Amino acid sequence: MSSSISNKILAWYKKHKRDLPWRSYQNQSDRHYKVLLSEFMLQQTQVKTVIPYFNNFYKKIPRIDLLAKTRLDRINKLWQGLGYYRRAKNLLQTAQIISDKYNSRLPSTYDKLINLPGIGDYTAKAILSIAFDKSEIGIDGNVKRVFSRLHNIKDNKKILIKLNEVKVKKNSSSLMQGIMELGALICRPKKPLCDQCCLNFTCKFFNGLKKNSKKKSLTKIKVRKFYALIYIVKKKILLNFETKFGPLNGFLNVPLLEVSEKKLKNNITALFSKKFTFSVNHKINIFISNFKADITLVEIKPSDLTKIKLNQFKFYSNDQLKKEFVSSFLKKILSKIKFL
Repeated sequence: MSSSISNKILAWYKKHKRDLPWRSYQNQSDRHYKVLLSEFMLQQTQVKTVIPYFNNFYKKIPRIDLLAKTRLDRINKLWQGLGYYRRAKNLLQTAQIISDKYNSRLPSTYDKLINLPGIGDYTAKAILSIAFDKSEIGIDGNVKRVFSRLHNIKDNKKILIKLNEVKVKKNSSSLMQGIMELGALICRPKKPLCDQCCLNFTCKFFNGLKKNSKKKSLTKIKVRKFYALIYIVKKKILLNFETKFGPLNGFLNVPLLEVSEKKLKNNITALFSKKFTFSVNHKINIFISNFKADITLVEIKPSDLTKIKLNQFKFYSNDQLKKEFVSSFLKKILSKIKFL
């Protein structure tokens, strides 16, 4: 499985890697310098921000030996806008040590790199992997996120164990950059593109999302039962502006009652005169927001029209409704009773 993961990352990286200026070089010496410079600039700074600064810096100072001879004020000027100027000072000091102690050649061992100013565990391993193709994988935010999600672990020691399992003897540079690239482009901190990930076949985070998605789809939809009161006289229908039922609030609607069948007559009486008849003619289901409305259409036939509480209601003709905003909820009811 570990070799499968490595091969998947290498194949994905070969196809999708970004064209970044520090990934192309003239020779090994140029490669080492570009990796060193880019790793310092990328500390606490995003790739898209670093690119123009890297290009300008490299154009003005293209080699380690030249960097070692450059004044700090000039380096700070080239660094201006990147922030964290301590990095610029550390870069200069590192270049000077490399020039004096290692004949301007970037050290190729962890022990030597880790003792240079501004180089910690991650940067040392990144340089060994990317510049020298050594079997190392530094743990930055992207690498940690990919393997944390892949194996559903958060402990750094456990992540390191899993990283050691996928190390390769060849193409270590591409493997490490591939993991970082995967974290930057696909396994993003927010809204990861799991469907596009080359590792989703074994990723515990992705499988967890699928399980949760299935659980949600299997969750029973809440059903709410309503009685919709249909009262039509002289080709006009009685409507009001709904105020009780969440997503329907503020919309023009037929009077709705969310009551039991036993209490239906008493609730209708509260709205109309006591002298009325009603009949149940149709049933209709309407999905709205996070529930299903199970609606029974009740046709009201009052015999004493003077006692209806018209302060809450208004009669609308078909032509009048055309001038009003009619929700899809009401349209379905009106369509069912053939009023529209």
